[in-house]
Amino acid sequence: MKSTQEDKLSMEIVVVDLINNTDPTIVAKMPNFDSLSTDFSKNVDKLREFKNGQTLNRTGNRMSKEQLREQMTQLGFITSAKVCAYAIAIDDEVLEMEVTYTYSNLQYLRDTDIADTCQSIYEIAQANLANLTDYGVTAASLLELKDSIDLYNVMLPKTRAGIVTQTIFTDKIVEVFEENEKLLFRMDKLVTMLKFEEATFFDEYFKSRKIVSTGHRKLSLKGKITNELGQPIDNVTITIETPTPETTKSTELGNYQFKTAIAGVFPVTFKRDGYITERVFLVFTPNVRVDFNVVLKLAEEQQRSA
Repeated sequence: MKSTQEDKLSMEIVVVDLINNTDPTIVAKMPNFDSLSTDFSKNVDKLREFKNGQTLNRTGNRMSKEQLREQMTQLGFITSAKVCAYAIAIDDEVLEMEVTYTYSNLQYLRDTDIADTCQSIYEIAQANLANLTDYGVTAASLLELKDSIDLYNVMLPKTRAGIVTQTIFTDKIVEVFEENEKLLFRMDKLVTMLKFEEATFFDEYFKSRKIVSTGHRKLSLKGKITNELGQPIDNVTITIETPTPETTKSTELGNYQFKTAIAGVFPVTFKRDGYITERVFLVFTPNVRVDFNVVLKLAEEQQRSA
């Protein structure tokens, strides 16, 4: 899954979490919203499954294939070198040419070509086995080479099938994101009906709809806090409402950061005297940084005095 898709999925997870914790009487005021949000939630579950499948699908097969290829290549190279030494000793130029390979050349062959080449080396060595004992080529060593070729050929289609399956997951992810865009469009319109009647829900819903960009950094959360004029606000108390809440304050430049946060979906509050407290839900993932900037509005009494 691409980083932009990861960010979009994080937004969708927050939306699902918000809806699941919304008073059913509010949901009931929006015709068909419950059905739309149920479909949306199911799609989010699908995306998480596809993401896991996309990540894990090929790992085991790829490791096994690479290990088997390396073993087969080494055995093939050593066997060819021994047959080549024999060919030079008996002045057989044709045989020498048939088994002359450098190890690097074998390493750079395509997956199917390396198997075919090692099979050719095996067949040539097998045909000359009676004369290769002094060079260390035995029936047992050739059997080891043959077994490694056979095992590699068995694993090769599994790895290719993994590539195909991963492509299917990638295509499905795009498809489900498109479905969710359509569902969100309809859900947004329904929530807009409650802008004044259910103002708190309206504000929380559209805050959850913001896509927060992430970066793979050591920090878990960072951002900047400004007023409506774009001026930085210092001494804002920022709290991640985890089971053991984590708190920090903004600097003179309005910047803030958290080095660590446990994984999950948690509310984050931004509070300072004279300003309306902001509360948003953010998704925290191990080793992924969340960038989130905030604009605080003056409280009504502050606006009147200004």
